[in-house]
Amino acid sequence: MIWVDRKGAIKEGIHVEVSQDKMLGVISFTEPENGGKKLTFDEIKAAIKDKGIVKGIEEVYLEEVFKNHTYGYKYIIAKGKAPVNGENGKIQFAFDVEALKQLKPKVNEDGTVDLKDLSAVKNVKAGDHLATKILGTPGEEGFNVQGKVIRAKKGKEARMPKGRNTKILEDGVTLVADIDGKLEYDDYNIYINSVYNIYGDLDSSIGNVDFIGSVVVHGSIHSGFSIKAGGSVEVRGPVEDAVIIAGEDIFLDYGIQGTEKSKLVARGNVVAKFIQNACVEAGGSVVTEAILHSTVTAGDSIRTEVGKGTIVGGKVAATNLVLAKSIGSPMGTTTAIQIGVSPNIYVEHRGLIEELKVKRESLNKIDQGILFLMNKMKSGGLTSQQKTMLQKLNLTRQPVLEEYEEVKHRLEKVGEILNNVEDGMIKCSDTIYPGVKITCGNLIKYIDETYVRVVIRKFEGDIHIGI
Repeated sequence: MIWVDRKGAIKEGIHVEVSQDKMLGVISFTEPENGGKKLTFDEIKAAIKDKGIVKGIEEVYLEEVFKNHTYGYKYIIAKGKAPVNGENGKIQFAFDVEALKQLKPKVNEDGTVDLKDLSAVKNVKAGDHLATKILGTPGEEGFNVQGKVIRAKKGKEARMPKGRNTKILEDGVTLVADIDGKLEYDDYNIYINSVYNIYGDLDSSIGNVDFIGSVVVHGSIHSGFSIKAGGSVEVRGPVEDAVIIAGEDIFLDYGIQGTEKSKLVARGNVVAKFIQNACVEAGGSVVTEAILHSTVTAGDSIRTEVGKGTIVGGKVAATNLVLAKSIGSPMGTTTAIQIGVSPNIYVEHRGLIEELKVKRESLNKIDQGILFLMNKMKSGGLTSQQKTMLQKLNLTRQPVLEEYEEVKHRLEKVGEILNNVEDGMIKCSDTIYPGVKITCGNLIKYIDETYVRVVIRKFEGDIHIGI
């Protein structure tokens, strides 16, 4: 813009430009000629406004340019503001995603590594927090120097990884487990499985399993490994020297052949093809084709009535019924059968007898010490150290005596339970051999000859063998 007056004086000129993207306002000046006047600040502002620049003007800087500028130099006096796009939403996991994918050995407190404990299962309970959705932000609008608003792009919302047996809370952003089970994540959804399927063998590639739900092993269980499950456990292959503990039932398609360390514990039933060299505890019944040299207890019954249907060696105990085709062997293998009361009662009875023996020995030692010191006091007096010892022995005797009487009382009660057993039965559909020991309550009977197709039970205060 150039102004020329009547006398030919050329006023200071200003050139205003707007960048192509309309994000910058630029001015430059031309030098006055023939005594022309300089532009006023208001004239500069008016020229800028006439060009449509109305926003982003840097007033302080413009004033400095007005006071001191170089001709032919371009000054940026207005800047637009680029929009700030919103941040995309994301999922914040409540568990370590990478750790869930990797099997890492457990490091013990002493620094050693347990290669059998690979933490293959991440257990969760219903209501456990799994993930939180962080909402996308709307972003911040921008503008150009001509005052036009430039819209920001809103951040994309993250997809909630809701998989099977999970639920989103009312807040819409919190994902929790809907059931107890195994946590799984496939890089897309989070799942909770109530059944943990092991497609193959349980060995060093999986490690020991501790799972809140049920476990199905589609292969075998190798020696030295264990399963602990809150639900049932099913193994479709052979079980070697292993430990299985289940909150419900245990099913072994091929049975267990182990050692003295092998153990099956089920709150419910144990069903196995066979049981050999193992310790088995069932809150319900044990159903199998053969029990060989094992310790088996059942809260209800032990049934070996199919297949070989034999019980040979070891000890079996059931509250109500032991059913077998054959018990013992022609070789006179020692085989113990207990019936009529919960196996736990027999175990408690034996434990109380041992505990009472220990308490009695402790009490006798205290009494002997007191008697010795009392006699010494009568004969010649006690040293200060001996007086202190006598005082301690007298103080110790009463609580030990109370403990002894408590154990004795409980032993008498358990003895009464065993003495009053009336129920419980053994049915042998084929042969029971010499060498078998029968216990029913506090009664014991040894089988000293071969019987065929017998029913054994307590009758009129004795163990009766009926044909």
